[in-house]
Amino acid sequence: MERGGKERKGRRSEAGEKGSHRQDPGQTLERPLKMLLLLLLLGAATSRCLHDETQQSVRLLRPPFSQLPLNFRSSSLILPGSRDPQPLRIQTCYIGDPVSDGAWDPEGYGMKGGSRALAAVREAAQRLQGVLAVLPVRGPLLLSRDPAQYCHAVWGDPDAPNYHRCSLLNPGYKGETCLGAKIPDAHLRGYALWPEAGPPQLVQPDGPGVQNTDFLLYVRVAHTSKCHREPSIIAYAACCQLDSEDRPLAGTIVFCAQHLTSPSLSHSDIVMATLHELLHALGFSGQLFKKWRDCPSGPSVRENCSTRQQVTRRDEWGQLLLTTPTVSRSLAKHLGVLGVSPGVPLEEEQGSLSSHWEARLLQGSVMIATFDGAQRTRLDPITLAAFKDSGWYQVNHSAAEELLWGQGSGLEFGLVTTCGTDSSDFFCTGSGLGCHYLHLDKGSCSSDPTLEGCRMFKPLANGSECWKKENGVPPGAENPHGEIYHSQSRCFLANLTSQLLPGEKTRQPSQIPAPKEVELAGRCYLHHCTERGAYKVQAEGSPWASCLPGKAIQIPGYYGLLFCPRGRLCQTNGGIDAATSPPVSPSTQDLVFQLALGLAGPPDHSLGKEEREELTEAVLQALVSRGGTGRCYFHGPLITTSLLFTVHMWKSPGCQGPSVGLLHRTLTLTLQKQPLEVYYGGASFTTEHSKFLVTSDHNPSMTYVGLSMGLCLMLLLLVGALGTVAYKKRATLQVGPSAPYHSPGLQSTTSSPAGGMREV
Repeated sequence: MERGGKERKGRRSEAGEKGSHRQDPGQTLERPLKMLLLLLLLGAATSRCLHDETQQSVRLLRPPFSQLPLNFRSSSLILPGSRDPQPLRIQTCYIGDPVSDGAWDPEGYGMKGGSRALAAVREAAQRLQGVLAVLPVRGPLLLSRDPAQYCHAVWGDPDAPNYHRCSLLNPGYKGETCLGAKIPDAHLRGYALWPEAGPPQLVQPDGPGVQNTDFLLYVRVAHTSKCHREPSIIAYAACCQLDSEDRPLAGTIVFCAQHLTSPSLSHSDIVMATLHELLHALGFSGQLFKKWRDCPSGPSVRENCSTRQQVTRRDEWGQLLLTTPTVSRSLAKHLGVLGVSPGVPLEEEQGSLSSHWEARLLQGSVMIATFDGAQRTRLDPITLAAFKDSGWYQVNHSAAEELLWGQGSGLEFGLVTTCGTDSSDFFCTGSGLGCHYLHLDKGSCSSDPTLEGCRMFKPLANGSECWKKENGVPPGAENPHGEIYHSQSRCFLANLTSQLLPGEKTRQPSQIPAPKEVELAGRCYLHHCTERGAYKVQAEGSPWASCLPGKAIQIPGYYGLLFCPRGRLCQTNGGIDAATSPPVSPSTQDLVFQLALGLAGPPDHSLGKEEREELTEAVLQALVSRGGTGRCYFHGPLITTSLLFTVHMWKSPGCQGPSVGLLHRTLTLTLQKQPLEVYYGGASFTTEHSKFLVTSDHNPSMTYVGLSMGLCLMLLLLVGALGTVAYKKRATLQVGPSAPYHSPGLQSTTSSPAGGMREV
């Protein structure tokens, strides 16, 4: 039964109602225990989001024009049609001393986690700079003061010249806060005391404000009452102030201190969780949906904008939908249907607003209510469509990452009435072992409150990640299933064994049963992309075998079968293999560039292999943001131990945007004028030099490239190509089941910088 007693026939199951943020007193102890048990069983970085509850506790402020004298006019106002949208400028302000909110910090976690939080915030803000653009704030950004806080009484006579202006100050006024963060007076407008008639008495003048800023983000690290009550919470956030067009101007992210000092969350996890909360504060919020604007001519022509008449509605089953036009078209495109969808279902919590996508429909989106790790989370096209429909932002849609969950599955996908009918292989039934839908992890068929009775393969506890080499079988130990753990390994449903299966001693290979007639389980095997949607697989000691999507194949040297997933692997333009799989080879007419960037970090700063992989992703994302394009231009990024970043540049098939030559010239100019600065692990890394090289075409415009450098790099590429040919020849050797060995092909495979799992 849904809230209010109406029965849901299509979108909810009878026993699958979601838990609310506010529960009966008898459940307050039961819920944390259940959540802790779930975390122990799944072993993943699963975390709920408290945004709806948090945002409802915050008073949203707009510029109070009626209470300011004429000479108080703020320089942060935007004049209609005054300029074109520019990349969103987010300024971070770290608040070291927690205020209110029941915060306490007996272990000093806040101080220990501050640098990690700030590094994550900077990376998230840097990423959004290449995604969202706004009409820039003119002059310094100044925030409003709340008259209800500083003013005790106002003039009540409508005929008085200063009607409704402050007549008596609140003696206990101590300034403004935003979700427990004390806002500096330098960031705030001033305020005055007004007589019944005549000019005001200035109490506090305007602060200097914050230059070159469109959004002020306050950051706290503390162990608050919310963190204590919900042990799975990584961070929570709220928007606090709006401009005259209701666009968010300021907000706060509170990081739960205990998570920032825990090794269970990687730097990429913290960055992605920060991105989720930052998107809430920027407008993806149930409390802000009603303020979204309809701007037919775009945000640069303010006079054509009006408040949207309808942003959400309920369908015939009572499901809450976000129904704005770009969002509806984006979901239809994702599901593979013509025209527009009725709208995108929103997650509903009992007794609160809805600020998240329905998890059954958009699993893996950055804006679902639970966080399941950076490597399984995407900044998806449907979320970016929502920001376009807000009317406040211009959106770079090429920055969206492909969402694989439910792709092409039709409008019936994600209904509780269909998820258990085997109508889609994204869902599962029973409680068997298989593969998470991204095939990075082995998984168990299970459910959670957000899935409302639907089941999917959820990642198992640590040790089942196929992309972690350390999870592999120790040297010398038996490996009858031929599993390989590697940055390029993925999970496949299989029952491969180097020993005969029971009952098959008299069978020929052609008589092996079909996949559904034998017991399959998730196993880890090396994969190699040959083109978009096509790949080969390799078991321990076997040659590479072509894996035909949707088919079951045999692996030379092994008994049993391996099932090749369809539409999940090697989706190279923005999908999960964009940074980890060999890209599609460019045609001979395409230009190929190599970009090398020397990085300068803090003195005596050394990075291990995993840290270099994460820094590689941070640099690549900063480069993508600087170019304002998608990832499909950049291939094979790598950072050496000497902090030399290299990446190949060409335009993949289906890549939308300018020519690679134009992008090259743009990056050349911008990197010369302004070096790239990347924050990682609490440290700043800056580019020292850049070099470009055309390697597949002689372009007259590139004659400034040094000839000697060009010859050296071309020679390196030639040697690499010859090595690849030799590697492919060795990888075709036939190996029998009785003599397993470590394939030389595996030894030659270069691991990707991202380790096959890092969010990009």
